[in-house]
Amino acid sequence: MQQGRGDEAERIAEGECLRLRVRGRALVPYARIQESRPRGDGQRTPDVFEQIEVGLRDNLPGGFGRLRLPRYRLMRAFAAASSTEDQAAVRARELRDQCYAERRKDSRILKALHAISGAGEPPANVVAWMWHWFRHPLFGVLPRRLYGLRAGRRMMRKGGWFRSWARVPSGRGDFFRHHDAVVTEREDALLCALLDDLEAAARGPRLSPWTRRRRSRFVLVFPREGEPGSVTESVVRGFPQAVEQTGSTAVVLLAVGPAGPDTPQSLAMATTTIDSWTRSPGRGRGRSVVIGVEPLAGRPDQEAQGWLLGHPEIQPRRVHSDLAPRAEAFVMAVAGVTVLSLLGYQGVRRLVDPSSDRCLGATVATTEPADPGRIPGQSPKELYARARAAVDEQNKQAETAAKRAGTVIRTVVYLGIPVTVDNWKDSLYSGAIPALRGIALAQEQLNSEAANDVHHKVWLRVRVLDAGPRFSNAPKVAGELVREMAELKGEQQIMGVVGLGQSRADSLAARDILGDGGLPMIGTTATALEMQQHGMYRQVAPDNRREARIAADFARRGNIVETSARTCAPARAAIVVADPTDSYSANLSELFTSEFEGARTIRYTAEPSREPVPAASGDRVESASTLDEVANRVCERIQENPRTVLYWAARPTEFSAFLNAFDAGTQCDGRLTVLGGNDITNAVVDAQRPSDSHPRVRLYYAAHALPKSHSPNVMGDRFRDQYREAYGADDLWGNDGHAPLAWDALRLLGSAVNSARQQAGSAPFGLGTVQQSLVQGVGGPDGKRGATGVLAFDRNGKVPVNKRLLMLHDTAAGPEVALECGFRASQDERTSWGPGGAFPCVRDK
Repeated sequence: MQQGRGDEAERIAEGECLRLRVRGRALVPYARIQESRPRGDGQRTPDVFEQIEVGLRDNLPGGFGRLRLPRYRLMRAFAAASSTEDQAAVRARELRDQCYAERRKDSRILKALHAISGAGEPPANVVAWMWHWFRHPLFGVLPRRLYGLRAGRRMMRKGGWFRSWARVPSGRGDFFRHHDAVVTEREDALLCALLDDLEAAARGPRLSPWTRRRRSRFVLVFPREGEPGSVTESVVRGFPQAVEQTGSTAVVLLAVGPAGPDTPQSLAMATTTIDSWTRSPGRGRGRSVVIGVEPLAGRPDQEAQGWLLGHPEIQPRRVHSDLAPRAEAFVMAVAGVTVLSLLGYQGVRRLVDPSSDRCLGATVATTEPADPGRIPGQSPKELYARARAAVDEQNKQAETAAKRAGTVIRTVVYLGIPVTVDNWKDSLYSGAIPALRGIALAQEQLNSEAANDVHHKVWLRVRVLDAGPRFSNAPKVAGELVREMAELKGEQQIMGVVGLGQSRADSLAARDILGDGGLPMIGTTATALEMQQHGMYRQVAPDNRREARIAADFARRGNIVETSARTCAPARAAIVVADPTDSYSANLSELFTSEFEGARTIRYTAEPSREPVPAASGDRVESASTLDEVANRVCERIQENPRTVLYWAARPTEFSAFLNAFDAGTQCDGRLTVLGGNDITNAVVDAQRPSDSHPRVRLYYAAHALPKSHSPNVMGDRFRDQYREAYGADDLWGNDGHAPLAWDALRLLGSAVNSARQQAGSAPFGLGTVQQSLVQGVGGPDGKRGATGVLAFDRNGKVPVNKRLLMLHDTAAGPEVALECGFRASQDERTSWGPGGAFPCVRDK
């Protein structure tokens, strides 16, 4: 504020501009503005806002970078645009096009797009005409519309200054429809847009090397007082309100103005006031201080002179060069391109070859490690007797419950292999102990449910019948059972049979006897397809067809064959070892060779005297009489093609002996990849410990369950907890599939019995109703949730549809899940496997 006549205030403003520069370079970004007046030669000086724009761009400190003013440039073009259209939408579109044309003048990219778009008249040539109508929308219309959308989003954003300034109602609306408000108050609109841009420049992204070096405010200096009604007077007067509207804290205005109602302060008091503002930051506080400047009386102002001597020049904490941010940006760009290139390279590698060359290990997360089990201290006979005693105890409880009114009790038969000698080898491989344990646990669970729902569910007695070693006595026992039922003269207390765990000739004969006698049968393990050739037979495990298809797909796609240290690749060839005298082994090997093109078969049986060995046929089938011969034949195939996988379809009793022969008597130095059927169970692996005894063997094998660490659903959790409570967490069969499969089999038959009772109501029910329930599919289309997955049967289906199957990788720390396919629970199907789910699961045809 100038008090009296003189130009002292103007001289102070001029002096301040000199202090903002040192050695020809601005210390802070500032602009010095003069009032626009027409010149004598007909030209004019730039208007106030042009001077601000040019001044700021010419007076930028080192390292500041380029000053971009997109909102200001848009508002200036918008204010200068005009239209005579009456329709609001058409008028807004025309104004947008004019703003876009103005923006295109200083944008090389938009100029290039305009040139490519061919904005002129369409040519007469047909090909050129088609090209014109293709390129004009793409390079002409689309950029213009995107410009309008971006401009509207930038100006009409929620919380922005323009919506409140232009009094825009709720909702975003179209920015280009508010032309009248901008034209009416042009100076206010330009000032707010300028302050908004300068705020964004000062508070831009801190990743930018230039933004991080912007440590000072922008300074606008008006060294002359504006005439009444001039742009200068309008800017100075409207500056505090514009600060409030935009929330700007990045601009300082130094202006010479007339005396007003505000009480002026001295220079020293003003500096103290301004210093106090730095300790109370806030959004858009349009503060102002008025300094009274009296006319110079011939001597200098002592107070001002003292302050200037104490502050000789404005000096920021650090002076930057223009090269520093450029160098930093270059380094950041190189680093960013390098990181993105590496990520892109890895992504392309995974896209082209998702498994890369890493050896396939765990691709399914487990909740806890599946530690190997230990061989119990008791003998096999003692363990089998304990499981048998658990069944007998449940039978006693069922007989006691039958004395209570309303209780219904029925009998099911378990036909399985007994344990008659203290021979761990036979007991381990037969699965007799864990299978009977699973039966006992399922009976306990079903009877507990029947006790809680006595009017709808049935108590079960389990009658254990010994089928003899290798099911040799199964036909005799089945015949006696059928004759016993015939003697009951219609009193059908026996509801079905579970067991039949091996698909041998005697098992097939027993199946026919039981089925022809009207007894529904539920198999407890995977068997040959021949077992399904009777209408009364079903099983809870997937059949050999599904297992063979999954195993072949696993071998063809998964990186399982080690080609060098820690580097693996999918198998290109396969050699199958099968026992032709065993229906299960022969069927599984035939199905695998039909799925894996070019696979060869070595037929071997450990006991050729028991059953005749069929003669070999075809050039891809050969026979061997000893395991040493089998090992040498396998090594020869691996030497022919190192990417060969051995598919062990034979029984597991000879597997360990084969590995010993392969290590000691072949030229392959123990390097072998084995893919085993589900007969190589976790208990067998835990007992033989192939990863410890044969460290150069990579073993993968099929499994129906991994109870310790990978339960499929809530019923799997229930079985695991029940088994641990009964037999401990470190039991040898605690991670084996025999027990949960037997548990599922008896629960499936028990559910069919319960369903038969509920359908019959108060009427009697028997085998026919139970069989009908099994034919229709227990649980309906969604099936019944089991410990090994969902048991969903089609009408008259023999095996569950898309039954869950695992492929496990044996490690020294225990098995890890390399593949999981099939239904875990209702509406929860695993449809892919491999790293990142790269490969689709095989589904039932």
